[in-house]
Amino acid sequence: MKRSRLRWLERALLLVGTLCLGIWAWSWLDSTYFQYRENQILDEALNAPPKSTAAAETDSLGSFKPQPVAMPPKPLEDGSLIGRIEIPRVGVSAVVLEGVDNKALRRGVGHIPETARPGVGNVGLAAHRDSFFRGLKDIRKNDIIRLQTLEGTFQYRVEWTEIVKPEDTEVLADNGTSELTLVTCYPFYYVGSAPKRFIVRAQQVDEGEARVE
Repeated sequence: MKRSRLRWLERALLLVGTLCLGIWAWSWLDSTYFQYRENQILDEALNAPPKSTAAAETDSLGSFKPQPVAMPPKPLEDGSLIGRIEIPRVGVSAVVLEGVDNKALRRGVGHIPETARPGVGNVGLAAHRDSFFRGLKDIRKNDIIRLQTLEGTFQYRVEWTEIVKPEDTEVLADNGTSELTLVTCYPFYYVGSAPKRFIVRAQQVDEGEARVE
């Protein structure tokens, strides 16, 4: 009887282990394939030739009219592709998606809703410490971060890092300058739900400054 119970326990544990391994493998394959596909989509869009526009007739009075007021950009849908973040020195390279729900953070780096878009304010990006932002454990001042989007490539230089509590969201406040804030959980090797947040703050720089690493 005791041996029979042990046998059933062994089988149950084997089944649980197999299920856990299967879930991990599916999550890894989904993330890897998604990164590959979205990187291809981004590269194709960036390398596409610009659309040609016909020259306006200078003698046509129909063109003499007020220009339409530019409308603010529409909010992006959760999971939509924004671009790609690269931090060469620490080996970070991943696509950036809109939103920070579980699906977005499983597949890439998430753009924190309500924060600015690249080039116009404080851009907030978040990712897991054990996946796409693993390399942040080795980041240091003056490292260069590149954020490539369809609107252009934006380059940032790391100013400082800080460890804060989860409720200390003032690091995402917009100070009127073009900057980038990266967020991940901390400590990096903590087992379970990490109690703090690791913050990286970087200021936008031009291409010439970015080469001086």
